[in-house]
Amino acid sequence: MATDSTATARRVRIAALAAGGVVVLAGVTYVGAYAAAGDAVPRAATVSGVAIGGQSHDQAVHTLEQALASRVTAPVTLTAGDDLKVGVTPADAGLSVDYAASVDATGAGRSWAPGHIWRVLTGGGPTAPVLAVDRAAMDRTSAQVADQGKVDPRNATLAYDDKAQAQIEPAVPGRTIAPSAVEQALVHAFPAADSATLETQQVEAEITTAKAEQVRKDWADLAVSGPVIVNAGDSGSFKVTPAMIASATSFVVKDGTLAPKIDAKRLETATKPAMKQVKGVQEGQDATWQLGSGKPSIVPSKDGRGVARDDLVKAIEPALTKQGDARRASVAITAVPAAFTTDDAKKADVAGVIGQFTTYFPHADYRNTNLGLVASKINGYVVLPGETFSLNDVVGKRDAASGFADGWVILGTREVKEVGGGVSQSATTIFNAAFAAGLEDVEHHPHSLWFDRYPPGREATVYYGSLDMRFRNDTDHAVVIEANRVASTPGSQGSLTVKLWGPPRTTRSSRPIR
Repeated sequence: MATDSTATARRVRIAALAAGGVVVLAGVTYVGAYAAAGDAVPRAATVSGVAIGGQSHDQAVHTLEQALASRVTAPVTLTAGDDLKVGVTPADAGLSVDYAASVDATGAGRSWAPGHIWRVLTGGGPTAPVLAVDRAAMDRTSAQVADQGKVDPRNATLAYDDKAQAQIEPAVPGRTIAPSAVEQALVHAFPAADSATLETQQVEAEITTAKAEQVRKDWADLAVSGPVIVNAGDSGSFKVTPAMIASATSFVVKDGTLAPKIDAKRLETATKPAMKQVKGVQEGQDATWQLGSGKPSIVPSKDGRGVARDDLVKAIEPALTKQGDARRASVAITAVPAAFTTDDAKKADVAGVIGQFTTYFPHADYRNTNLGLVASKINGYVVLPGETFSLNDVVGKRDAASGFADGWVILGTREVKEVGGGVSQSATTIFNAAFAAGLEDVEHHPHSLWFDRYPPGREATVYYGSLDMRFRNDTDHAVVIEANRVASTPGSQGSLTVKLWGPPRTTRSSRPIR
C-alpha cells in the first residue's frame, strides 16, 4: 500500500505532465497561428465598416482606397450650440487615412506580438483606421475654428428707464473652444461621420447679473428714492428730483463692478427749470457752432449766475445714498462763467473738415429711425481739447422710451432682434471719421461678423453699458461733429455721413509714436 507521501508525489508528477502538455499545445497553437497568418487579412476584418477579410495586403489597401474615397474628401460639419456650424474639409485640416497602416492594424501579415496572434485566432473584427495628421495644417485649422466659435460674454447693464426706475439687462455668458477640442472632434468623426459636436467652455461676464443687482440695491434704488433738497442760502432752495438724477446718471464698468457716473452737464441741463425759481440765478451758455451753412458759425457764449456744474454734483452725491429728511445739500449761488467762451471758439480755428466718412445701408425702417436719432444727438456736439468723446455717453441708452426701434443686432455669429439695432453703424462711421482726422483712438471693438459695407479692419460696434466707441481730441483746439443721415427708401439705400470740423493738422498736439 502506497504511503501518503508517495501518492502526493505521483499527483504532482501527473499535474506537471498535464501543465507541460498545455504549454506545448499553446505553443503549437501560437506557432500555428503565426504560420497561418501569411499575408492575408484576418477573415472578419473591417476598417470603417469596409470588409477586407481574406484579402491580400495590397488588395485590402486598394479596397479601402476605393470604398473610402468619397468619405475622406467630404467635409465634416462642426457645431457648437445653436449658432455655430462650420464645414471643415479633412484635407485642409491635414487629415488623411494611412491605408497601408490601417490594413496592418487588422492583423494582416505575420507577427509574434500576442495581440496580433489573438486577432488571427479570432478572425479579426472592426478596426479603426490609422490616421495621418499634418501638424501645421491641423493647428492652423483648429485655431481658426476655435476663434470663429468664440463668443464674448456680455456684461449685465444697469440703467434708469423713463420712470426713473433702475432696470437690469442680465449678463449673457460667452464661450470659448479649445483648439484641441476641434482636433479631437475632427479625428473622432473622420472618416466615418459627416458631423461632430464641439466641446465648449462657458465664460462668465465680468459684470454678472448678481453684481448688477447688488449695485442696484446699494446705490441705484437709493439714489432715486426721493428728491434732494438743495439749499442755496438766502437765495432759496430747489429740488433735484429722482427724474433729474436718473437722466444724468449712467453706470460704467470700474474695478470689476458697476460704478455710478453723474454727468455734470446733463445734471445742469435737467435742473435748469428748478434753478430758475432760485433768486439771482441767470442762465449762461457755452459758445458753440451753428452748422448747415457750409462752414460752422460761432454762437457766442454768455456768462450766468447759479451753481457751477461740478459743485452741484459734489453737493448732491453724499445725499444720494441717504433717505427721507437726510437727503439735503447746500450750494452757493455764484457767477458762473461760460466753460467755453466766444474767445475760445474763435481761437479754436474750426476752419475745415479734418475727418469725414460715409457708410451706406439697405432699406430698413428701423435703421432710418435709429441712425436718424443718433445723428440728431451728435450733430453739433463739441469735443473740447483733451476731452474724450463717448458714443454711449452722448447718445445714451438705446431704448423705446428714447425713441429707438427694434432692429437686428449681432450676438456672436448670429443676428437677433433688440431695441436699437443698427446703431453700431454710427459707431463705425464716427470711428472712421476720427481715424481720418488722426484723433486718438481710446476704445473701439470690431463686430464678430463683418459686413462689406464697412472697411476691413476699420469697423466698430457698441452695446450700451458694455462696449463703447471713444476717441480723444488730442489737438489744441475744439472739434465739432456734424452728422447727417439720409433715409433709405424701398428703392434706394440710405447713408450716414459724419464730418469732424477742426483746426489744420499742423496745430495737432504731438504725441509719442509707438
